[in-house]
Amino acid sequence: MVKATVIGAAGGIGQPLSLLLKQSSLVTDLALYDVVNAPGVAADLSHINTPSIVTGYLPADGGLGKALKGADIVVIPAGVPRKPGMTRDDLFNVST
Repeated sequence: MVKATVIGAAGGIGQPLSLLLKQSSLVTDLALYDVVNAPGVAADLSHINTPSIVTGYLPADGGLGKALKGADIVVIPAGVPRKPGMTRDDLFNVST
């Protein structure tokens, strides 16, 4: 039994990553966390016929702690999108 948690699950990288994890036979519990829309992404993925259980969490009511509790794998694809004229250094400074 493997619990995977995706922090930033509603973003452009987090959503397809969550889809791939949902399809993995190694993942039995998939926790999705983001500042918005994570429960909606979880609801969409729950329709895929695999044994893994998907749950979405938001910041309210300690959602981050709940998403991380018991996690074997944590992936953090969260970050600020790169804007025109931003260097990679600028992006790094904003995202960290």
